[in-house]
Amino acid sequence: MRFIKNKKIINEENNRDKLAEILSFPPGTFRNFPTIQVRGNREITIEGCTGLLSYENENIMLETKYCRINIIGRALILSNLSRNILVIRGFIKTVEFAM
Repeated sequence: MRFIKNKKIINEENNRDKLAEILSFPPGTFRNFPTIQVRGNREITIEGCTGLLSYENENIMLETKYCRINIIGRALILSNLSRNILVIRGFIKTVEFAM
């Protein structure tokens, strides 16, 4: 059985390869990094999450392939959790990255 990637994923991979080329990095350099979208200070979407390390009202810590992401705020909730995409809502104060 063969699976075909949807066009959006293919376009994102092409864009990441173009960025790598412009910056003189090898192709595929940016493919596995997490993608983070922040909507104001009320919602954050993280694609590429590999684990949930801690979940509290004021602190959520996530694992990705390359780093840990710590979200600090108030009234934080996981509003959507799928295989590798996580949506957090609440009042977001800080987003920290640790290797």
